[in-house]
Amino acid sequence: MSREDWLDSLPENGRKAFEEAVKMHSAKLYDDALNFYAMALSYSPDEPVILSNLGVLLRSQGKIRAAEECYRRALAVDPDSSGCWTNLGNVLRRLGQLKEAVYCHRKAFKLDRKFIDAYYNLGLVLQDMGKIDEAIQIFDFCLKSKPDDVRINWDRALALLSRGDFIQGFEAYEYRWYRNELNERHFKQPLWDGSPLNGRRIFLYSEQGFGDTLNFCRYVAEVAKGGGEVILECQKELVSLLKGLEGLEKIVSAGDRLPDFDVQAPLLSLPRIMKHDMDSIPSKCPYLVPPAGSGFPVHVPPGTKFKVGIVWAGKPTHKNDHNRSVDIENFLIFSRIPGVMLYSLQKGDEAAQREKSACGFLVRELASGCEDFGDTAKVLGQLDLVITVDTSVAHLSGALGIPVWVALPYNPDWRWMRKRADSPWYPSMTLFRQENPGDWGPVFKEMLASLVLKMSE
Repeated sequence: MSREDWLDSLPENGRKAFEEAVKMHSAKLYDDALNFYAMALSYSPDEPVILSNLGVLLRSQGKIRAAEECYRRALAVDPDSSGCWTNLGNVLRRLGQLKEAVYCHRKAFKLDRKFIDAYYNLGLVLQDMGKIDEAIQIFDFCLKSKPDDVRINWDRALALLSRGDFIQGFEAYEYRWYRNELNERHFKQPLWDGSPLNGRRIFLYSEQGFGDTLNFCRYVAEVAKGGGEVILECQKELVSLLKGLEGLEKIVSAGDRLPDFDVQAPLLSLPRIMKHDMDSIPSKCPYLVPPAGSGFPVHVPPGTKFKVGIVWAGKPTHKNDHNRSVDIENFLIFSRIPGVMLYSLQKGDEAAQREKSACGFLVRELASGCEDFGDTAKVLGQLDLVITVDTSVAHLSGALGIPVWVALPYNPDWRWMRKRADSPWYPSMTLFRQENPGDWGPVFKEMLASLVLKMSE
């Protein structure tokens, strides 16, 4: 049945409501679209197309369970809808029901062998499950049909990096500039090609979050070995800390007027430009030192034997924050150990959890006294251990050479790779991983046992 015939088959009021819903949906007027979809369903409550469209809208609003039920009702009416099967697979992936998501995407592709997006979605789930080689094979297959598809090339890059294939991975990582999440900067000066600088001035700049800058600012010293003058632009909150980087000639805050330079490069392109693999990335730590005059003395109560800084939540706008961040209650088990004192390094709105959970007497507050990362670095240096989820504090601790334990979700960021308990980026870091999606209990129990063992040494 054609779209026109299908629309004509609807009751007139239902058809008008559906058409209006589609207009509102396309214009991103989601609340209005939701109302019109609901109106259309009141005339045709079992119409799969309306249900499927509504599922797409609800998923975009983060109403995952409601979206799931829309797809399941649509499939009960039309079990041969490949699009609905893969949409259901997408919401199940979001819910951490990965095995069920695999089934849905395989079903969709079986129904329509030309439905490359369904096969691509299958690759995403396999990547989440840690089946990296299988995911890469699927992405490669999909690229035969869609060689210029930015999504497929991007996720293939992340899979390669997760596997530790930094040569191919960082080459493919350049696809980040074709995505909507980053704005590529354009300069009249050429991109550095890795050749000796021989006195030329090179401009390096941050391009993503604090963690990425802290992770890759280590390359300033490597670039300086090429015989040039290195200028670094970074977030203003990092200036006081990064101005002490080895090999740095000048530092500027993002948004400030730029000095003259001859060539330029974004920080996260440097591993590709310098052709570094996992064995040759600069891994010597510490490469950061707290600036003089920063921070403040950490108060240590009588009887304290071990000082542990904690961070339980990352930036809420991060696309994977729903998987990586936790509640402060997860960390409170560490306070059971006599002699252990917990200190909050949590920034942002989630810092309020400390008081809301009535655990202020168990966790001392430090973050509010830190104006920038220089202050935080000075405070970290007075602690014995940092325990955190995947946040910028994890990178900062590692860059300072401070012992840091990182609690990772089942599907972590590419730089933490898979299975290994250590990090090639930070020798002082230990990784604790979820064994099942969303299940943090075993992770914190493992860290508790490790902390008890450390206290007994």
